[in-house]
Amino acid sequence: MVESIIYFGIGFLFAALIGVAVIPLIHSSAVQLTIRRLEASIPQSRAEIQADKDLLRAEFAMSTRRLDMSVEQLKNKTTNQLSELGKKGDAINRLKIERDALNVDVIALKTEVIALKTQVDALKEPLTAAGKEVEAEAVALLRHLVPHRVH
Repeated sequence: MVESIIYFGIGFLFAALIGVAVIPLIHSSAVQLTIRRLEASIPQSRAEIQADKDLLRAEFAMSTRRLDMSVEQLKNKTTNQLSELGKKGDAINRLKIERDALNVDVIALKTEVIALKTQVDALKEPLTAAGKEVEAEAVALLRHLVPHRVH
């Protein structure tokens, strides 16, 4: 049991010694790679700096132009929709005027129908009386002409 602990301890110390020897090599290569990447991303000359600025300006101008175009399209769309709403509003108002005129005509016709019904009722009484008189005269005339058939 003691032997296994000693072997384990020796193995651990040997691994630590290898780690201490290898870690500085790995660290130094990582530092060198990071330095190279940073140097590659930093512009070397004024021309590169100016080119980067020009690229940013061009991208900004393109995005601004796209926004202007979309605003223009939205304005056109809004204008078209407003003109359509105006046309439909005019049509609605015209139809309302026509409806009101038709309502006036309907009321006038109803009034005329009531007046005609009153006239018809007023004429019915004399006509029924005259009709009864004519019927009575016709029956009397028929009795007179044909006394044996009419009872």
